[in-house]
Amino acid sequence: MDEFRNNKGFTLIELAVSILIFALGFLGVAKMQQYAIMGNSFNMQMNNSLNIIDSHEEYLRGITVSDADLSIGDHDGGASTHQGIDYGLAWTVSTTALGASANARQVQITVSWMEKNKSHSTTMNLLRSNTQ
Repeated sequence: MDEFRNNKGFTLIELAVSILIFALGFLGVAKMQQYAIMGNSFNMQMNNSLNIIDSHEEYLRGITVSDADLSIGDHDGGASTHQGIDYGLAWTVSTTALGASANARQVQITVSWMEKNKSHSTTMNLLRSNTQ
């Protein structure tokens, strides 16, 4: 019988320490969840920018080198909104190392957007000629 009388349970200090450890673990999990959500959001934005680039690349592959959109210089494709984010499309057309007489173009397509007052952009290079 004396064994059960000496067993008084947890002390207040032990209880406070265990609650503190649980709370710190819970805050760590909550912070990890926040970073996962932010990472998913940025991945969605990158995916949208790559889709815009891919779509414009297909458009540029479907036109002839003599088209106005493949004239040498800077071109502005305007802005589009996807899932609440505004994306700007631009491309620069230049001659290749073969020279202007080769009737080939080097195209650099860029999509840019703002997220939380930070500027982001994705760029892709494309070679275009009439023989493609």
